[in-house]
Amino acid sequence: MKKILSCCPVASVESMNLIPADFQFQPGKPVSAFQANVWWLQESEASVCMRDENQRIHYINRYTDREGYLSSIDQAIRECIHLRRGYELEIDSIKNAFIQMDITLTPVFELFSQEVKFSWNRHTNWRQYEVVSNDWCQLQYPDHPISTQNVVKPVKNKKLVEQEVIWHTNQTMDDAMKVVKAFKEKWALGDTKQGRKGIVK
Repeated sequence: MKKILSCCPVASVESMNLIPADFQFQPGKPVSAFQANVWWLQESEASVCMRDENQRIHYINRYTDREGYLSSIDQAIRECIHLRRGYELEIDSIKNAFIQMDITLTPVFELFSQEVKFSWNRHTNWRQYEVVSNDWCQLQYPDHPISTQNVVKPVKNKKLVEQEVIWHTNQTMDDAMKVVKAFKEKWALGDTKQGRKGIVK
């Protein structure tokens, strides 16, 4: 069972009927399932990209929420500003640097562990979770035979819920930061407990 540490909020909790991914079922036989609450962690990832003269996109760096939810944006902006100032826009490709944001949902099991803090960021609380994907599949109707009406679906590793370019070196800093602010407001959630939207059946 893979475990992860995350400081990101829980967007929702979904009740799932789960069976092991390597389960060997017998045709026509009812299949029992493990009913569990699956937590969906909402996370962001910021990619610093450049578009060359042939319109090809090159990924320079990727940032995650290591400093708190949506902090990937701030890390990526710092790099873009460094690129802009460091090269003083002498290279045409630097003018085409942009930040692509992904908002994802990751299915996990809650582990009853204590919140932890790290020396490099004492203001952010982290929790340990167990990843659901790879080890479990979702059964539509428990205690019934598996069939075309009762399918087994692998639990996705992540769900991509939004992908948007939010910052571009062609913009003025004021315009770029307005877009960033609007994006953060759109996707803001509370802390782990406040961010829950309830159990989805």
